[in-house]
Amino acid sequence: MRALLSLTLLLLGAVTMTMPAASQQITKPERGSALRAEILDAARPVFERETGGPVEFVITTLNVFDNWAYGNVRLQRPGGGQIDWRRTKYAEDDAQGMFDPAGHLFLLRKSDAGEWMLVEYALGPTDVAWDWWRQQLNLPEALFTD
Repeated sequence: MRALLSLTLLLLGAVTMTMPAASQQITKPERGSALRAEILDAARPVFERETGGPVEFVITTLNVFDNWAYGNVRLQRPGGGQIDWRRTKYAEDDAQGMFDPAGHLFLLRKSDAGEWMLVEYALGPTDVAWDWWRQQLNLPEALFTD
């Protein structure tokens, strides 16, 4: 009986260790904050490469949990110009209604050196791309929602 109790406590401890600590909260970096700038600057290069030019982000969701950052953004050219998706590799998807120009996603992780690194991204998904990321990386759903 004692061995069974020890095994149960050991398993309970292992499960608890994989769960996020209650003290770790989802935060939303404020506009103008250094953290917000660091996150967006780390995500920007992939979106500029994918769209063939400079981008500005219009934030729908920007959340941080521990050393993870998630963003759901709309892309625009500097000064508010629209991106012409017909001039990108997403033109066919856009024309067929399989591309959502209003939603682009990214997931970053802060390295041991303190730099935000891109882990995942999706341009124009028409499904819930982040749910796979959440499941694979054992992240809380609240990181990905408003």
